[in-house]
Amino acid sequence: MKPKTILTIALLLFVGGSVAYLINSELRPRPEPAAPTASAPESADAALTVSQSPKAAASKVVVYYFHGNARCTTCRKFEQYTLEALQDAFPEQLNDGSLQWQMVNVENPGNEHYVKDYQLYTKSIVLAKTENGKPAGWKNLKEIWELVRRKPAFVQYIQDEVRNCLESD
Repeated sequence: MKPKTILTIALLLFVGGSVAYLINSELRPRPEPAAPTASAPESADAALTVSQSPKAAASKVVVYYFHGNARCTTCRKFEQYTLEALQDAFPEQLNDGSLQWQMVNVENPGNEHYVKDYQLYTKSIVLAKTENGKPAGWKNLKEIWELVRRKPAFVQYIQDEVRNCLESD
């Protein structure tokens, strides 16, 4: 064999191996990151709550982030941007318990009911309101998919929707 042919084959094998490695690393599930100011309760739904106060408000809004085991870069942005929006605009409500943040992996055992309860078909941010401990409505924030590449618009959308939910009777 000619040296040029050997070099060509070696380079093609290297490129092919590199592509296979990149594809494998993108498809591999990644461990869940811990939220910076939250504590993770040990529960069946593996929810992450950013409420520092143990008292339950008569009226509260839970901001759910529903995801599965495999989480892409976009899905991680949903988590990051939403948590940032809540912490920036609603620190008092997060502290007094009238607003809560929960991450739920719907693929964990015991969490399957969320898919039916909130009519989920993909990763989602859902606002769920309770009055005196009873469900009072919910809203799936579907525009997150359109706004995720525009962080300021995404954050504003989350804040506006949460504000409307907190203020509604």
